[in-house]
Amino acid sequence: MALTLNQLLFRTFHEKDNMLQSVREELGLGRGQPRVLTYLLSQGSGSQNDIALYFGIDPAAVSRMTEILRKNGFLTRRTAEDCRRSNVLELTEKGRKAAQSWISSCERVERKMLKGFSNDETEMLKSMLQRLLDNAAKEDEE
Repeated sequence: MALTLNQLLFRTFHEKDNMLQSVREELGLGRGQPRVLTYLLSQGSGSQNDIALYFGIDPAAVSRMTEILRKNGFLTRRTAEDCRRSNVLELTEKGRKAAQSWISSCERVERKMLKGFSNDETEMLKSMLQRLLDNAAKEDEE
């Protein structure tokens, strides 16, 4: 029986997640937390709202994740200079090292998953996945 696109996407995501579980545990991170760290590594800093909008996730979930990350020494939080109600999140050295380690591990998993793919095939896959994501994010046009 051939798998549907939905099944293939689901299983691919979970295989990748399973390959990275031991890394996440070794770093002392929960599910979802590595993406917060890598976002802050790439952006330098950000608010909880920035992170929620970027990943399309619930701001309350981001708040819970960032509070745990802060308590565990991965990031700091300070009040934004231009707004008392907004906080700026920044990585600590521990958070920076964890994010870099996570990225290296993701690159290793990506190389394994793309073994045997040509550069053209890899670019085509990325392009098609981006189109899927763009289509999913669009408002219904019908």
